Amino acid sequence: SYAWAFHSDLQEDLLNTLPCMIKNKPVWHELQLFGVGWWIRNKSIITRLFERLGKAAFDIRNDPLDSALYFLALKKKSLLYTLFKHVQDTKMQDFFKNDFTEERWLKAAQKNAFALLGKQRFEHAAAFFLLAGKIRDALEVIINNLNDIQLALLIARLHETDEQNLVNNILNREILTK
Repeated sequence: SYAWAFHSDLQEDLLNTLPCMIKNKPVWHELQLFGVGWWIRNKSIITRLFERLGKAAFDIRNDPLDSALYFLALKKKSLLYTLFKHVQDTKMQDFFKNDFTEERWLKAAQKNAFALLGKQRFEHAAAFFLLAGKIRDALEVIINNLNDIQLALLIARLHETDEQNLVNNILNREILTK
């Protein structure tokens, strides 16, 4: 089934037939059961999926950090800033207001990622690695700590460039050599 979906020209239509998508309450664990990480290849479909997952994750507990991985994978830091403003968390709002192209704030994001790793908050740690621009570190956390190759593949597809063949690296290392 995954192979047929992978080769389908109607991947978005297939995605929209999944129960949680029909209910407009996408949850990653349910999508994972249907193997969406294996068969969705199109960046624009992944982008729309992550936007919906981020919104749904926030709606569950009204916690912007629950949606951080999805929004930071999309490089939408400003959306997290807005969510923290909405929940009136001024400390995190001030943090996300900063320019993470500056070395100081990149180091701060990376330091937070390592602190979250120490607390075994792996999803949040991966999000902060993405904020710091450390894509490979984020993927390592997702694969090794969350044991989620599918999520890693989707994020890799979003960030893949001609120079960085992230998807093939994951497949070669995690599937073909094991």
